[in-house]
Amino acid sequence: MWLTIYYIFCYVIFAYSLVIMMSYLFLVIQSFRAQKKLDIEIPPDETIKYVMQGSPLTPGVSIIAPAYNEEVTIIDNVYSMMQIDYPNYEIIVVNDESTDRTMELLVSEFSLVEVPYDVAMKVPSKPIKRVLKSTEERFSKLVVVDKAHGGRKSDGSNAGINVCNNKYFVCTDVDCIVEPMALYRMMWLVVNSHEPMIGVSATMLMSNGCVVENGRVTEANVPNSPLPMFQQLEYMRSFLIGKLGWSAINALPNISGGFGLFDTDVVVKSGGYDPTSMAEDVDMLLRMVTYMKNSGHSFRLAQVPKVCCWTEGPSTLKALFRQRIRWARGLFEIVSHHRKMFLNPHYGPIGAFTLPYIFTFEFIAPMLEFGGFLFMLWLLLIGGINWDTAFIIFGMIYLFTLLMTFCLLLFDYTTRAVPWRNKKRSYAKLIFASLIEPFIYHPLISLFSNYGYWQFITKKTAVWKPVQRRGINKKR
Repeated sequence: MWLTIYYIFCYVIFAYSLVIMMSYLFLVIQSFRAQKKLDIEIPPDETIKYVMQGSPLTPGVSIIAPAYNEEVTIIDNVYSMMQIDYPNYEIIVVNDESTDRTMELLVSEFSLVEVPYDVAMKVPSKPIKRVLKSTEERFSKLVVVDKAHGGRKSDGSNAGINVCNNKYFVCTDVDCIVEPMALYRMMWLVVNSHEPMIGVSATMLMSNGCVVENGRVTEANVPNSPLPMFQQLEYMRSFLIGKLGWSAINALPNISGGFGLFDTDVVVKSGGYDPTSMAEDVDMLLRMVTYMKNSGHSFRLAQVPKVCCWTEGPSTLKALFRQRIRWARGLFEIVSHHRKMFLNPHYGPIGAFTLPYIFTFEFIAPMLEFGGFLFMLWLLLIGGINWDTAFIIFGMIYLFTLLMTFCLLLFDYTTRAVPWRNKKRSYAKLIFASLIEPFIYHPLISLFSNYGYWQFITKKTAVWKPVQRRGINKKR
């Protein structure tokens, strides 16, 4: 009996691994195809700026940045958002009743005073106590919303939506360093789309290790610290291969809450962000898709292949642990709350392909890996491991992982997606990270994910705790 179970287990793992590798190859091919198409559709940054800057039809954009206890980075990052090069935008910082000096620093640095403001409650949020603007003309783009504590970023985002008056808004984090051309790159896809563009995802990478001068990344580097280095590789795979590949068939799985653009009207009609969700960005996108499909409207979702934003990633195990538990719980929520969309052609490629992929290869994978580890441990104790087979399977997966890394670096090299200061050194670090990732980083992520699932199953109270910021490297 045990021999039969052993062979079944080996065949299941082999088949599962083979299908994963085939799906990754599909996304690699699709990402290169998408980039080739975008090379034709998207002109150089200078041309985009020339056309859109002089046009009275260029849409306005509101940048919504919820903040809770962000005193370490809040001033630097507001200045960063003010460096954005776009003719018509506003910055809405939403203070979620911070208990540190976040609000005090904002008021002092930007000369803020309370102003009368007509707030339309378009989507649910905790009460807005006051709206503040600067008395100085140079800070005229800045609006600060002071609201009652909602406990989640989603509630702060909803409050920002209630204040904004533009056709489009960007949801971001206050720790982000935004590239000056980010809005131009995203809005070019919007205004040149043949179908309504309801969301645009921006490529994000780690700001850890980068040098920032006057609110801009002047030296892009791969982090030296191990955890952010692994995350840099992870983010590059996600945005430049995964999301870009899915966007080629209009099946983008999510638009990151770190920096993503949305059609305000569609978001409002979809009910805004769910203030109880731990995966508000994915949940919001899926409800937008549901609304558009049920209303009979066509739509497009897009991914910008060039870096638009830099974010500070967790640099300690404790911070990474909290983040990944939250992500795992959010993934469980998505699988549970949106199960009607799975394998449902009514919801287009997202329902037919993306969600089944997420369920099979992102949701189930940590549980299968943990179960496989326990099974292998048991076989080790009874001397039942076929080491030749085990090494073949592991070697196949390991070599394929390295191949994907080289495909990723080839993509970056040919497209100049990331403005590395020292490309050779950056690539060397990323290759080194990919060599040791399966032995260190990936097992940790799998363990954290399973713990997050357990918290969801046992209905442990979820608390949103933002990443503890260490600040950025600033050149004086």
